[in-house]
Amino acid sequence: MQNIKKYKVTYDFFDLEVEIDHEVMTDEKLHEINNFWDDADYRKSKNNSDITATVLKLLAAEVFRQSVTSWLPIDEFDWNKGKGIEGWPSMDGSDGIKITHVDQVYFDHDEMTVEIVD
Repeated sequence: MQNIKKYKVTYDFFDLEVEIDHEVMTDEKLHEINNFWDDADYRKSKNNSDITATVLKLLAAEVFRQSVTSWLPIDEFDWNKGKGIEGWPSMDGSDGIKITHVDQVYFDHDEMTVEIVD
């Protein structure tokens, strides 16, 4: 029996939607992902020790970063396509976590200003 939960992470105007099968992507595996990077305890403490929220925020930051340069940021996590991001599993659901939607980060050139600085 699958234990799939759907999550949405929002940053400013951008959303990331993820499904996690907690039978496959267990708390132990979520801790492994968080512990891959420095400041794991700090991140977890900022999320009231909720390891799922901690990893989802970390994932959202990476996905939004990837979406700046890739039209398909989900593919950047795909180890089977010769890509993959160190510290992360594939995000196609095969490892219990699946990105179902990501808003593309878009920079509106009309909103930018240019000025001369000395």
